[in-house]
Amino acid sequence: MTPTEVKEELKKCVKCGACMAVCPIYRQTGREDMVARGKLNLIEIVENNQDLPATWLEAVDNCLLCCSCEENCSKGVRITEVIAAARVHQTETLGLNPIKKGAFALLKNRIFSIARFIKLGYLGQWLLWRRLPRHSGLVRRIPLPGFDDKTVIPALPKRNLDDLLRRRKVAQELKPILFFPGCATRYLHPEMGLDIIFVLEKLGFKAIVPTEFNCCGLVTWGAGDAASSSKLKQGNLKVLRDNSEIRQLVTGCASCGHALKEYEQRPPEIEILDISEFLFRHRKALEDLIGSRKLKQKVTYHDPCHLRKGQGITAAPRWLLKLIAGDNFIEMSHPERCCGAGGTFGISHKELSRKILNEKTRDADATGAEIVASGCPGCILQLTEGAVVADSRWLAKHPLSLLAELLRRE
Repeated sequence: MTPTEVKEELKKCVKCGACMAVCPIYRQTGREDMVARGKLNLIEIVENNQDLPATWLEAVDNCLLCCSCEENCSKGVRITEVIAAARVHQTETLGLNPIKKGAFALLKNRIFSIARFIKLGYLGQWLLWRRLPRHSGLVRRIPLPGFDDKTVIPALPKRNLDDLLRRRKVAQELKPILFFPGCATRYLHPEMGLDIIFVLEKLGFKAIVPTEFNCCGLVTWGAGDAASSSKLKQGNLKVLRDNSEIRQLVTGCASCGHALKEYEQRPPEIEILDISEFLFRHRKALEDLIGSRKLKQKVTYHDPCHLRKGQGITAAPRWLLKLIAGDNFIEMSHPERCCGAGGTFGISHKELSRKILNEKTRDADATGAEIVASGCPGCILQLTEGAVVADSRWLAKHPLSLLAELLRRE
């Protein structure tokens, strides 16, 4: 967003306070400068000032970019984009956090890549971490800076999705469709990617997963690293142009789908779809595949912010869960509330993030569900931590993993 566009958006805000009712940060802090109205006011005041006061930095930093305020804004102010632009200004003025700078370098570098980093981590993870007996993931074995004994990290796989796909053979007569796995699925949860690909193949589609796909760039954009975000986007745009004969792209990551749909200069002939959207279009074929099979576990659903508020998708995931769980699907109270992950927010603001997460955990517990489904790998990891902290019995899973499990039954 250009400075001129930022000014225009700031003018649109009438300071009505509607954002206060839905902001997860404000709900925990009760501070005016933590809600969208207060943040926009500070950004406007400091706009022509080169100095960035501590109050401005704190307000801009304490935002999940969850789009809750935008969903509730009667004036249609593009609040998250204004805050992201403020973070770009902050980065240009003060530089990028060294830890984030190093992490983003792995996303952009093909030699010292995130894939190599994860594989190195796989070799040493069992020394520092121990596997959770019930939930997916690991918790620390010995004291580590920045991690308490409830912090959950995913178990690093020996092979990522690219490695696994090189070993697979797929019938050539299937109709090709692009699949954008996203970093979490590609490197941390490859089995989730295989589940999505399995379902696509069952429906007659061959998933094309170019190894040249980058990170979608949402995490770098949210951190104010405009240069890295632009580089990642340009790389993905090239892949899309090189594969423009394939008319559809699906993703099982709510954040990636939100980012890809916002790409400027995206080839207009390629349609971007969340996997739930795609399956809803093919609902008759999927219903025939499933037949009378149903999950026996009780399932509830958490709306990923970037799916519900970023893309406006709420019905398709619920249709899918009702299809595979029937009467065992139960709505929780406030499924739309953010879980507190927010990209790197859950790491950099652990205490506040966990307070937000506790609300979600209590709502999930109240349903009596055995599974909390969500179409965002980041939310799934955050929800898993919430279950561990609260000692809840439910597991967090992707709807497509539940669907694949059902379809694999005889």
